[in-house]
Amino acid sequence: MARVSKRTILSTLIGVSILLPCTTAFADVILEPNVIKGQARFSNSNPSVVALLQQLGMSSARVTAVSTSPTGYTSNTNALLGTTIARDFELSAESGAGGPSGVTYQLGATGYLYAAAGYTASGQYWFQPEPGVVLQPLAQQPGGTTADIVDCIGLVHVRWGLDPQCQNPFTIGSGSILTSFSSSNFMNTSEHYILQLGDSSESKPLSITTGNDPTQNTITFSVQLDLHPKCDDIQEICIDMSKYLDGGGALGSLEGPFDVLGEVEQDQTFINAFNGPSGNQRYGYFSPPEMPVASPATWWTLPNMVPGDYEGYAQGLVRTGRLATHLTTPRMGPGRPAGPMTVQSGVSSDLQQNVGGQLRYPFVMKPARFAGKILLADPFVAANVGAYSSLSALRFSADPPYSSQYPWGTTLRALDVDTYTGQSTTSFEGSFDPASGALASLYDQLVVNTYDIHTRWIQSGLMLDFYDPSTQREGFLMMQRDSTDHLLAPGDVLPIDHAYCFNEVELPYSIATGLLFDPYAMVTGSFNGTDWQGNATTYTVQGTFQGWPKTEANAAANGMVRLALPQGAYTIQPGSNVKSASGAISTATFAATQLELGCGQRVTVSPGLSVSAQLPLCAASATPDIVGAVASSGVPVDRIWYTVNGGPEIDICSANCGADTQFSAPVSLVACGNTIQVFASAGGQTASVTTQTTWEDPNDGVDCEGSCEPPPPSGETCATVNVEPLACEGGEGGYSLTFEIRNELDEPITYVLLPDPHVSPKVITLPEPLQPGASTMVTTTVSGVNPGSGLCIDVGLSNPSQNACCSTEVCFDVPACCFSVVGEKIACIPGAPGGMFNYSFKFENRTLDTIEHVFLFPPSGVTVSPQYVDVPATPPGGIAYVGGLSFSGATPGEELCVTVGIHDEEMNECCAEEVCFKVPEPCGKEVPGDSFPQKKELAAAEGCSVSAAGGERGSVFGLLLGLVALGGLARRRRA
Repeated sequence: MARVSKRTILSTLIGVSILLPCTTAFADVILEPNVIKGQARFSNSNPSVVALLQQLGMSSARVTAVSTSPTGYTSNTNALLGTTIARDFELSAESGAGGPSGVTYQLGATGYLYAAAGYTASGQYWFQPEPGVVLQPLAQQPGGTTADIVDCIGLVHVRWGLDPQCQNPFTIGSGSILTSFSSSNFMNTSEHYILQLGDSSESKPLSITTGNDPTQNTITFSVQLDLHPKCDDIQEICIDMSKYLDGGGALGSLEGPFDVLGEVEQDQTFINAFNGPSGNQRYGYFSPPEMPVASPATWWTLPNMVPGDYEGYAQGLVRTGRLATHLTTPRMGPGRPAGPMTVQSGVSSDLQQNVGGQLRYPFVMKPARFAGKILLADPFVAANVGAYSSLSALRFSADPPYSSQYPWGTTLRALDVDTYTGQSTTSFEGSFDPASGALASLYDQLVVNTYDIHTRWIQSGLMLDFYDPSTQREGFLMMQRDSTDHLLAPGDVLPIDHAYCFNEVELPYSIATGLLFDPYAMVTGSFNGTDWQGNATTYTVQGTFQGWPKTEANAAANGMVRLALPQGAYTIQPGSNVKSASGAISTATFAATQLELGCGQRVTVSPGLSVSAQLPLCAASATPDIVGAVASSGVPVDRIWYTVNGGPEIDICSANCGADTQFSAPVSLVACGNTIQVFASAGGQTASVTTQTTWEDPNDGVDCEGSCEPPPPSGETCATVNVEPLACEGGEGGYSLTFEIRNELDEPITYVLLPDPHVSPKVITLPEPLQPGASTMVTTTVSGVNPGSGLCIDVGLSNPSQNACCSTEVCFDVPACCFSVVGEKIACIPGAPGGMFNYSFKFENRTLDTIEHVFLFPPSGVTVSPQYVDVPATPPGGIAYVGGLSFSGATPGEELCVTVGIHDEEMNECCAEEVCFKVPEPCGKEVPGDSFPQKKELAAAEGCSVSAAGGERGSVFGLLLGLVALGGLARRRRA
């Protein structure tokens, strides 16, 4: 039975009034800076300390000013001039916000240490803050003000040796310490100096690491230091390393499998154990990335570890392209649901645990998932041909020129809230279509749970990465629609849709003195109400946008930041790098701006003056009322007016409109599209907001483009779909689904939409629009379904502009096939002649029986050992591993096809497939251009078979004879 859906985007908005406000203010974002000059310096005078500070002191410093009256202003600068003892700074900061009395600041400084140390080291020293620095406007304080940030420090000299007096020095691999006044990291040295505030006392742990390879042999120790240097003095400490060098006793190791069940792992798998005794850590990157339970020789191993409890996790990559998903498991550790990674002295542990009555490994996991629709709309573009939307500037890491295996940029992210460390990052396909004014897509986001323990997950948000320098768009937004956490078990699917309507916002900048460059705007906001589609919606938004001019070389008195923001209310915090007349560079913040946005608007924003308006996107009459308000910060509004489609100005209020006033007036519309601008002027400045609406007169006989017409009646036929039986050629456990579509609508169809998670691709673009009454054949792939089951999917159809769509449901049976190869490993044998090699593979059982026996039949002249493999009981849909196969007699470079027969426990049900792969060259010999195919060519072999209905059971002897006959079908294909 056909099922008709709503028409999309504009047609869903009939009779719905949307708040369409905008903020434009009395002037651009303006900074009134003045300068604070001074030094961040050490006041030491002891010649020995001064001599050491000339080596260990500052290579630079970072100076920060935070306003205390009035609050809300910050500035910072890099102090690049001066000496290792004193760094000169000049900082531009807001001076006019407090009127003639100025702005009061607290200054702070961070010195970056070890400028000329005789060993590899880095660190920071945090000066004590300098409060009460008053910066007045230029008129009251020409040239600014001066303030120094000064400390007298003491040095703590730490040495390592093999005796209590450190007469026999010992060089450690690395170390670190964090105190209340400084931090430092150092490498390959037998001594280190720690900078402390003079006359302070505290006890802090010093971390020391021996060895040079954190994947193999590093051992970390923690030593508590009592730090109490006097001002201008040096405190001596010796650490005897002789008692630490044996690692504290016999070391142990960890090992285990890694497998995201049902997925093919990519690149490398990362295993990390950390925060062990004294902060010990061991990690490793492992290839192949998939390490099945049935193949211990491939398992990951973390060797030479100090015994005790560790925290830890695994990371892996599955899928490819924009669907690639980077997975981090929820963290193991003391007090966490999965418990710690425990290393035992002299023992290698596989971390297997009894969980829920089953023995499980931590990183063999069946994924759960978030799944849903993506709709990013900007109807202004659809209604105004040639208009630009920042949604065209979305950046995806999988696309050129980046072509990254790992997802970043525009992504969906999820976080586990039981440990707050498990993560998932993925993306989605599709691009913004100006004709429809939307990017429409689907996503499927996997998450994995350590030990398959049920874990609470939250989808932390949809991240949009905007990047198009040619149109001055750069920035990111994170939008979170569902802020609740969900308990997810292996195999669970949680639907969350993401639908947002976007606006374009321009934020102009200017500066009273000096120049600005690299301006930015930080954004926080939310929406809670009825969205542009008429749905009750709640979400939060945060992000940062960068603007122009970008570089110091192009610094100017004016700048611009362009933002793309969805419907909602926002606080925008502007800021910029500022170059003073002397050339000093600071980073300063401006006054924040409040902004309220509707759907599909084009807005210019500055603080002080704002306009809001209320108008339906699809008008119910030719003269709807436009209702709104002007917020003018108490300044009288001189005039309010509007234009329709760029026509004459029509006054709503021509004079003496009052302060912070409201308005209402009828607007005369033309048939179909209308672009309306509402203006307000006050204090010599003008604010405006641009929006559009459609008036479709039911009596004029005109069918408006973009369709504000009512959706079709519920009984209207969408399409006739005839499904052919599923074929087993889908590859890697999938099926090939072919169906015929006859268009029963009264307009052409361009897109076939398949939202079901088992079907790929999700969007099929027909080569030519399918005209009303015409038919076409469509082929796609179905995967992740059980043989012998039934499946019903929605088939959506959409016209070329995606503003009319419908759907129908089709159902079909899933047949039983034989098996499909879902992963393989081919390796030459060092020293062996050509044609001798090792091979292993995994297969998915696609029969209706539990498989336990595997026989292999190579072609004549080729031998394989073993020829029989007893695999663990593998149920329908399960994965089995066939490993340790040794071949000989093959020809390097040829494609070798081997017949593989699989049987149930009693040897009464069987089937066979042909597995083909390329024979490797001998070790040490490479042939340019050779590569192993990612997907195997599987051709069904004739002989015994398993059907969806089950087959007649025969004798074991007869089945074995059948498999021997199958051996004659095995063949080799010459390269």
